Amino acid sequence: MRSRRTRKALLLIPAAAALMLVSACGATGLGASGDQGGAAGANSGTTTLQQTPDFGKEPHQMLSATESRQVGWFVADAAGFALYRFDKDTAKPSKSNCDAACLEMWPPVLVGEHTMTSGVDPTLVGSVERANGRKQVTLAGWPLYRYAGDKKAGDLTGQGKGGTWFAVTPEGKKAQADDGAAPAQPGTGDGY
Repeated sequence: MRSRRTRKALLLIPAAAALMLVSACGATGLGASGDQGGAAGANSGTTTLQQTPDFGKEPHQMLSATESRQVGWFVADAAGFALYRFDKDTAKPSKSNCDAACLEMWPPVLVGEHTMTSGVDPTLVGSVERANGRKQVTLAGWPLYRYAGDKKAGDLTGQGKGGTWFAVTPEGKKAQADDGAAPAQPGTGDGY
């Protein structure tokens, strides 16, 4: 006959294994469907996995701190795509000023069933209601967007667009170039 101590220890083993499995899945950047893409390209300089963007599905959101040689630390979604903030929005109070044609190039990150974080303080995560009634994820009050021009995980092609779009840091600030200056890219008609 087993002692109470032995039975308690045996009950803790499956619980610990389940916790490790859940933690590992959340930290690896699994997509909404649970599959992983291949590793990001060697030249991307990021620590995330590559998947094709699926901006229409919002079963959950993952805000994950990711490092890049281009801008240092920035926030990426579950598929490893950079998230951006717009200088024409406001953080206090949270308000999105990207609408109509702007949304074609800068789809908002919409609130899903739940939002998870990895390397991002969950107390900084919130939401703001858009004009259409949908809720958009915010970080430190700033509404978050993806850039349609980013084609693979780790791309930061929206960085500095129109002098108003910047990858967002885990603290909700603008990601900066290595020299500390936010690079401004020439306007291409999608900078708003």
